[in-house]
Amino acid sequence: MPTKHSKKAGTMGSEALTYHERKALGFGTARERLGKDSLGNFYDCRLTLSPAVDPVASPSGFIFSREAIIENLLAQKKENKRRLVMWEQSQAIQLRKAAERDAVEKEASLLAFDRRNHAGASETLASQLRDAVTEEAEALMADKHTTRSVNNIKDNEARMVGLKSFWVPSQSKEAAEVVEKPDGSTRCPASGKKIKLKDLIQVNFTPVPGGEPGEYMDPVTRDPLTNASKLILIKPTGDVVLEATWKTCIKPDGVWHRIAVGDDDVLILEKGGTGFAEHDGDSVEAKRYFALGAGNGLADRRGQGAAGGSKFGLRLGN
Repeated sequence: MPTKHSKKAGTMGSEALTYHERKALGFGTARERLGKDSLGNFYDCRLTLSPAVDPVASPSGFIFSREAIIENLLAQKKENKRRLVMWEQSQAIQLRKAAERDAVEKEASLLAFDRRNHAGASETLASQLRDAVTEEAEALMADKHTTRSVNNIKDNEARMVGLKSFWVPSQSKEAAEVVEKPDGSTRCPASGKKIKLKDLIQVNFTPVPGGEPGEYMDPVTRDPLTNASKLILIKPTGDVVLEATWKTCIKPDGVWHRIAVGDDDVLILEKGGTGFAEHDGDSVEAKRYFALGAGNGLADRRGQGAAGGSKFGLRLGN
């Protein structure tokens, strides 16, 4: 008759970890169901996570506070300038190294030519000499920029030539520092798409008369706007209406406040969170994968040998 799991829980190699043991050790994906408060409202700024002040909308339908999005775009521009300077410096260093390498190769070729024609060296020996001089010169150039040791390499060049250890800089290739050229574009913090300051659209919510802050309504039907509502932004005026209002009242006439409007003049805004999976989809659950092993502090080490079962325990008393 098989024994209970708890009798053999700690014996090394006896069986696989149980679900509880894996969780206690920290393995796997941690999931957390998010509520409405974690998802935000339709009128919240995507940067400050609070009700938007002087709200504007991005071309993707995300709402921001004007001051917050302007500060973000300016910070992106400064970062792009910094990356551009780093790229230019990297290009200059690569050009300098290429010029130094070409000069070394020319000098090595001249030296090999001289030994071959005036010292009677064979073609093979001259080629080996050229390769050795080029390799050592490149190693010394790399050492000049990267190596600072107690025994200075420049003062011990003769001794370093004979060393063949893998940790000697002359025996290892220099790691290429690749700096990609920045595109210089500013991007929407929410969607990641390219955006400029002129692309932002003013948003004018219609507040409910006598209502609380954050209570808005449709300017036509006077129905309240909620996180579950499908909202349409009319770009020329910045008014926000319900999708049903746009389809039944405004779109058929093609006029809003004496301004001709069409499908290109409206923008679908991102909805707020309700906490229900049918409405919010995957955004109602946050998850993160943890690859932790035994002894991470959440539980005792499992199985110290083939002795009796450890007191790993199926319950953590803390």
